[in-house]
Amino acid sequence: MTYFNSIKTLIDQSKDYLDTKIELNKLKAIDKSADVLSSVVVMVAMIFIGSLFILFISIALALLLGNMMGAYYYGFFTVGGFYALLMLLIYLQRDKWIKTPIANGLINKMLK
Repeated sequence: MTYFNSIKTLIDQSKDYLDTKIELNKLKAIDKSADVLSSVVVMVAMIFIGSLFILFISIALALLLGNMMGAYYYGFFTVGGFYALLMLLIYLQRDKWIKTPIANGLINKMLK
């Protein structure tokens, strides 16, 4: 009779262990998801504020250059041309500068 009690106890403890392990994995997944989501929210906020900063600096630079060149639209064309060249450069290097670092960062966050 003790043999069957020992097996039943072992099965019950194994079930408890499995339930605890599943719960631990759920909590770890929630922790990783919260960490990744909070990092994304911070990054979006930084991008938004940085975009506003660049927008106002660009307008100021365009007005300054336009004033120096004799017509404001020259300044805006100059700044727009600079951004077009910058966009082309980023497009050509998108995998190296953007895709790979973001993917690696997310993978590191998830595996941390």
